[in-house]
Amino acid sequence: MTKRGWTRRGALLATTGAVAACGVQSVETPVYEGEVSFVHGVASGDPKHDRVIIWTRVSPVNAGPVPVRWIVARNRELSDVVKTGVFEANEGRDYTVKVDVTGLRAGAPYFYGFRAGAAESVVGKTRTLPRGRTEELKIGVASCASHPHGFFNAYKALSERDDLAVIVHLGDYIYEYGLSGYGGDVALQLGRVPSPEVECTRLEDYRQRHAQYKGQAELQAAHAAAPWIVVWDDHEVANDSFTNGAENHDQNEGQWATRKQAALQAYYEWMPIREPETGRAFEAINRSFQFGDLFTLIMLETRLLARTQPLDYATNLPIQTQRWNFANPQAPVALREHEADVPQMQRLPAIYEEVGEELRPVLDWRRAEGLIQQARDLPAGFFLAPDVEAIDEALNAPDRQLLGEAQEQWLAQELSRSKAASTPWQIIGNQVLVARVDAPDLSATPPQLAAALERLRPGVTQLLKLTRFPFPLNTDAWDGYPASRARLLQSIRAAGGNTIVITGDTHAAWANEIEDEQGRVAVEFGATSITSPSDASFFQPFGIDFAANTLARNPHVKWNDPILHGFLVLTLTPAQALAEFFTVSTITEAQYEVAREAAFTVAADAGAGVGAITEAT
Repeated sequence: MTKRGWTRRGALLATTGAVAACGVQSVETPVYEGEVSFVHGVASGDPKHDRVIIWTRVSPVNAGPVPVRWIVARNRELSDVVKTGVFEANEGRDYTVKVDVTGLRAGAPYFYGFRAGAAESVVGKTRTLPRGRTEELKIGVASCASHPHGFFNAYKALSERDDLAVIVHLGDYIYEYGLSGYGGDVALQLGRVPSPEVECTRLEDYRQRHAQYKGQAELQAAHAAAPWIVVWDDHEVANDSFTNGAENHDQNEGQWATRKQAALQAYYEWMPIREPETGRAFEAINRSFQFGDLFTLIMLETRLLARTQPLDYATNLPIQTQRWNFANPQAPVALREHEADVPQMQRLPAIYEEVGEELRPVLDWRRAEGLIQQARDLPAGFFLAPDVEAIDEALNAPDRQLLGEAQEQWLAQELSRSKAASTPWQIIGNQVLVARVDAPDLSATPPQLAAALERLRPGVTQLLKLTRFPFPLNTDAWDGYPASRARLLQSIRAAGGNTIVITGDTHAAWANEIEDEQGRVAVEFGATSITSPSDASFFQPFGIDFAANTLARNPHVKWNDPILHGFLVLTLTPAQALAEFFTVSTITEAQYEVAREAAFTVAADAGAGVGAITEAT
């Protein structure tokens, strides 16, 4: 056993007398004759003021039910027992054990463990939420852990902190791809082949993938160190998922509803999360947590409840057109902006020419005709332009949703309730980037890199050229749902509190000021990935600074690092929030160092809302 485990074989039995004296039921382990082990660690989550979820999984040699003794105590030796009971693990729940332990004291630390037959689990540490006056709390924030892409060093670094009230995981806890998919080449180099080797589509696939992740010592240590509050993003089911499908789901992979049901069943089995109450949708994991009088944590669901299919630039990016008068087919004439349409008019792709530092439209048909014919592969110095008005019109279509009406109303109520209770901070746990971010200018991407990226995603070469003009970077984020974002920001402004959004998904670290028409309304801190690479990692070897180009286009983005991997620690006091970005030196080796790469503060202001982002020492 590790030092976190029970120190001797009879630790549970030794507590029987003490438990009986305080009126708690016996902790004797039920008889189980078969061989069994605990190989996936322990976890806790969804803490409330008087309860917390505890979790583990047993691995029996023989099929059949396994009675598992669980125990919660005030000390790591589990001799000062508070609560105990027996849970029957079985094949129907993949032998996972999940107990909602009630009747606990608010703001108190607890230790917990499990026993089945002759086997004992390691011991985990958890904590309930505090009530009343709370001067300071720290939360860890993590997201995006692709097992094939590297070692979970950032999880190990998280586990070594003893000052976190809770760890918030914002999704992409697992990735669904097989060996032939995302990260497969790296997996072979590092010996981190996904299990199963095929893409996850069935219940048994998702269960096996969760088991592989929970088999990692670094992740086990992070779960054992503190309670977690989790939410899925897309890869827990399939890439770029929405209500009725996903980018990474084809017809030959079966019905989407069947695949989604299988993925979510495995998620609920394997994660320390309280399952939706009777009558709520299976996808409804939006919920809130009250941390004393200091902050409210509001967790959103942005994937499966109501999301409309994202606009995919690779297949559906509106291009600016130029109107041509074909009254004389041999010599068409370009119509200027102030000129009216004519019967013989044709709309053709608008070609722009780089002249010095200026971009000018090509309006001479003798030159334009040949360029239009090769618009998909323009020579150097010539560009197509995105039709930003058409993009905005498509994205602002009235039927496009991200949260859905019911969740939007719930969020507005939670924000108002928190502010009415004089809670200084409202923290929104959210999967995808909220701040508007225009694409960085990548039009000068070297041809060899463009060709490599084209092999990964057909259509990206032309997209890179289009970035000569600003347009929203990621339509899978809130940028793809501007009307939904406007309603979100309206609710934040109406509540009048101090709102911080914490975000995952992008595999990059962010410090953003979120603005509406009246100015700053909230701030956003994005956690980088545990291992998953960002788009910027493809450009870095060619000397292209993705982050610098992003900041140049987006003055409200105060800082961005899309290269390093790690986690975020958010420290909250009544007067101030401190966001610290920690990174690990490598994910390709098990030995690493931890660095505090950047830090920022935000002041709370009861009158004017959240303050500006300020760099901290």
